Amino acid sequence: LTIVLSAVSLCVVIFLIISLLGGDSSGGGSSGRSGATAPRGDHTVTASKLMRMRQAGLLQQGEADLRPAGDSSDPHPGTGLRRETGQKKSAGRVMMPPERKADQRKSADVGGSGQMPPVLSRMGTPEEQAAAKKQSDLDSEVRTIKATGIIMETDEHSLEVTGRLQDATRELIKLRYGDPGPANFRIKFDLEFQPTIPDFAERGKDGTLVIELAPIRLIPVSVFNFLEIARTWKKGAFHRNAGHVLQAMSRSEVTRSMPFQEYSREYPHKKGTIGYAGRPSGPEFYVSIEDNSRNHGPGSQQKKNPNEADCIIGTVIQGMEDGTAARIHTMPGREFIGDKKKWVWIRRMHIMVPDGRGGYVELFSSPDVIPAD
Repeated sequence: LTIVLSAVSLCVVIFLIISLLGGDSSGGGSSGRSGATAPRGDHTVTASKLMRMRQAGLLQQGEADLRPAGDSSDPHPGTGLRRETGQKKSAGRVMMPPERKADQRKSADVGGSGQMPPVLSRMGTPEEQAAAKKQSDLDSEVRTIKATGIIMETDEHSLEVTGRLQDATRELIKLRYGDPGPANFRIKFDLEFQPTIPDFAERGKDGTLVIELAPIRLIPVSVFNFLEIARTWKKGAFHRNAGHVLQAMSRSEVTRSMPFQEYSREYPHKKGTIGYAGRPSGPEFYVSIEDNSRNHGPGSQQKKNPNEADCIIGTVIQGMEDGTAARIHTMPGREFIGDKKKWVWIRRMHIMVPDGRGGYVELFSSPDVIPAD
């Protein structure tokens, strides 16, 4: 009887040991590594769990992708969670590398939604270079036509060639600066007022203008030209204080005027708009401080061509209502001002692009310096 009871007890012990070992190997999913066991319980990250983790602050939007548990393409089997390269996992939280956090803070500081800013990702690629060459060739063709003196706005051949230039420019913009979708690009100016401005003691030297560029469906060549000015900006200043405009000199790698007088009647020279100065227009530009639809619109400043107008760039969306433009207008002197100490410097330009979520992020900033010359 003693032997039988001992045998039964031994069998029970063996059964319990086998049951415990079997429960560990199937309860939480093996890590897949020899000798390693995962904690008990279901640790698959389902959609509802992922949502609760985000609501609890354990994950940020975009830090993890949901995959079916056990997906063979998942580098972390059994978790349902795919970590991006360079991320670390700590205490159940997917941690973002410090450099990404810094970039997100930077984009948020300039009015973005915290999303990583896009980059000039295709600049220099064969596709972008081919698009740039096509656009440059058509630009040269349009300039040749312009030099003949023909009225391009009514000439069928001129309209056909300028239309092809506009199409090629839209494609180049999308490759170099991204597709803005239904939104428009923006440019922020960092201004520096000098001690000669009347209210310098009260308001100091800093100021800001923000420009929303016109839709590329209307005037893509004008928009692209100003994006290039901002991207290669060296220095400039408001140096003309007229009754109807505040005109600025522009020093960048864009040194030629526009290839033709691109204009859309859907975007007239109203108060607060930005236009290119001169005929042919640019690269100098001005802010209209009154409605200049007649002064700079079709048929203005010459009698030969009733359709020719100054090229337009965009509209001031920050700086008119807050008094910044009015402050520039208090520069000592009228018309072109020769004394540099009275100018309002444009220290820096920032290219802002839509982030796809209703906000804007900074794509590029020019150097924060005014050359000594």
